[in-house]
Amino acid sequence: MTMIEIEIDGASVVCREGLPLTEVLMSGAPSWRRSPKLGAPRGMFCGMGLCFECAVEVDGTWARACLERTRAGMRVRTGEGDI
Repeated sequence: MTMIEIEIDGASVVCREGLPLTEVLMSGAPSWRRSPKLGAPRGMFCGMGLCFECAVEVDGTWARACLERTRAGMRVRTGEGDI
């Protein structure tokens, strides 16, 4: 597969093209999501687009990271730190 560069929360990340975005997010920070109530780290939940727990902003539009495939130049905002 082709190696590409994407941006996650302002940081440049190199990964393989076509990977599920959750795979890239989890490899860099296994607890990239936090519980809205307690603020505790949490990982993925369903991983198949049913629960919306992995919602992120991709190129200005909300998307489920588990269904989104990486592509060159995509800009991802996880909202981490916005709690």
